[in-house]
Amino acid sequence: MNNKKTLRALLFLIPVIILVCFLTSCKKWTETEKENFSIVTNKGGQTLGYSPASGVKLIFDKGFAFKDLDKNGELDKYEDWRLTVDERAKDLASKMSVEQISGLMLYSAHQAIPASGGWSGGTYGGKKLAESEANSWDLSDQQIDFLTNDNLRHVLITRVESPEVAVRWNNKAQALVEGIGLGIPANNSSDPRHRSISNAEYNAGAGGDISMWPGSIGLAATFDSDIMKKFGEIASAEYRALGIATALSPQIDLATDPRWGRVSGTFGEDPQLSTDMARAYVDGFQTSSGSDEISGGWGSA
Repeated sequence: MNNKKTLRALLFLIPVIILVCFLTSCKKWTETEKENFSIVTNKGGQTLGYSPASGVKLIFDKGFAFKDLDKNGELDKYEDWRLTVDERAKDLASKMSVEQISGLMLYSAHQAIPASGGWSGGTYGGKKLAESEANSWDLSDQQIDFLTNDNLRHVLITRVESPEVAVRWNNKAQALVEGIGLGIPANNSSDPRHRSISNAEYNAGAGGDISMWPGSIGLAATFDSDIMKKFGEIASAEYRALGIATALSPQIDLATDPRWGRVSGTFGEDPQLSTDMARAYVDGFQTSSGSDEISGGWGSA
């Protein structure tokens, strides 16, 4: 008798469950609102970030959330994080104009945040920062111009006022480009910024708040690749905290002529030592572990 009641209850619940799933698409995502952006967590899938200010909306398929980057109300292949990188890249490339493709072949001049005087200078509403009402983390007129009109997405960051300013600037830059065209993000990069001189251009790029290490040839002089890998892990975390996704390093040329001005950026003249140190450097910068680990390849760190 109890079994029959249980069966009847299950038969009653099944249509209800189906109806609820139909109405809610069996929602498999949650959204958390931050100060100027939102984080979307897909259960068993990708975690997405987007800026409501960009005009981008979410689009849904089979209970999962995706970013409608081109704002056409449809889930395009390049927006579908379930597909392979190759599939998404080919779809994105097929939608890009010649001007947009050309923009991805450009690189910015050195960008100080905020834009200062001299060769890295810039204006805010046509005025110098001190004369404007802009914040240190606002985009300069020149930055808005090359991101918007030149379709440039590779940005070279030098000095920043502080880590907070760097993060706020990065969020503003990403919100801007997310709302333009196909929503291609900015790729912020840096030359090495962990040398032992605190006021050097790239060290000052963290407001001075960054770990300091010997230069490449100094680390190579330890003959210890584990130390080099540890450096990479720490430097990678600091780059990410500053909104920097690409390290324009290491320099792996062999130092064969002492007259060369870039000897200090190498790992010395020995091919095997240079190989070992370069491998450890890249492993430290790019390998993820735990839930972020990518089998058979470098991770996302």
